[in-house]
Amino acid sequence: MISQEVVIKNKKYEYINMRLGKKAPLVILKGSTGYIMCGYLNMEAANSLGDIAVRVTGVNDVNDILNSEVNSCSGGAQELGIKPGNRIMDIIDRL
Repeated sequence: MISQEVVIKNKKYEYINMRLGKKAPLVILKGSTGYIMCGYLNMEAANSLGDIAVRVTGVNDVNDILNSEVNSCSGGAQELGIKPGNRIMDIIDRL
């Protein structure tokens, strides 16, 4: 398991990468307001908890996350102007 702090656009994020099965890892990039999660995690749960969450798919590491697009997002993320199809690097500072 990898758990480390990363700096992106002069802001600190907590990065977690854990191999769960044979293929894709569980990947999370957490900011002070919200987080980006991989396809392992459930958007319905994030919405029910009131989280500001963005989901990306097909990612294996932090570089993949940063080069991907929003697959889906919670209502809280939508209130911040985030929507599916946004490039992560364009919305990362909102998290």
